[in-house]
Amino acid sequence: MTGPLFSAIGGMSEMISVVIPTRNRPQAVESCLDALAAQTLPPGSFEVIVVDDGSKPPLSLDCSRWATKFDLKLVSQHNTGPAGARNRGVAEARGEFLAFTDDDCRPRSDWLSALRSIHGGHEDRLVGGRVENGLPADCFASASQALCDYLLDYFRAAEGRAPYFTSNNIGMSLAAFKRLGGFDESFGRVAAEDRDFGLRWGENGGKLVYAAHAVIEHYHAMTFGEYWRQHSNYGAGKHYLHKLMEVRQARRPRLESFGFYSGLVLWPIRKNGFRRADLSILMALSQVAMVSGYLEAVWEERR
Repeated sequence: MTGPLFSAIGGMSEMISVVIPTRNRPQAVESCLDALAAQTLPPGSFEVIVVDDGSKPPLSLDCSRWATKFDLKLVSQHNTGPAGARNRGVAEARGEFLAFTDDDCRPRSDWLSALRSIHGGHEDRLVGGRVENGLPADCFASASQALCDYLLDYFRAAEGRAPYFTSNNIGMSLAAFKRLGGFDESFGRVAAEDRDFGLRWGENGGKLVYAAHAVIEHYHAMTFGEYWRQHSNYGAGKHYLHKLMEVRQARRPRLESFGFYSGLVLWPIRKNGFRRADLSILMALSQVAMVSGYLEAVWEERR
């Protein structure tokens, strides 16, 4: 059953457009493009659009380096944040199927074929793939990924119950993306635009389908300060998201139970034993940072 924004069935032979927002990470984006060049899909069956969101100095790429595998388009703009950069990339897209990843990600060789296969031409499907931490020795990157893994498990993503997917590994039809209005650019640099996108997709009758075989590896090194800011930004983004949901009269997510938070803290130990108790501590701190960011956003708004 499809909602008003979605047609029942689309095509399977359409071209794919891959959109990558980037800012101040030239080496990372080149590694991402190298990984895309190893895709199992035939050369020329997909294009890649890199949106330089205000890098200093501006990003420069030798497009001929990947020309035998895919057409590459580099678009530059003033810094608007990831939502605006992704929307700009879609505005340049020629494909009927969209795939999004980030500059610090390296898709595995069958990533695109897996996303498209699970989508199956169904316009009402938002497909989210699996993200794996590419830096297992980095405790902050490991904790951040463990949190995402816990949420997928808790919300039973494999059963189609995930409320959203992270935007570094998603795919959907171009037509459905445009009818939904794309990512909400009013989030700016405050994190939560991907959560908002997934919630709006579901509110309009769409399905969120988990694709465990569509894998990217995430290489996001962090210090403690960067880890804290990341989750503080998530908290600020959550506050802004709640405001938007009130405006559109959408049902706000319920407060999670004590079992949710105890399960979150114990998740690394359940998966890896007490040798990864450090991740449990960091995951607990992530929630403190989120609350801090949420309350700070509330305070700033009242001021």
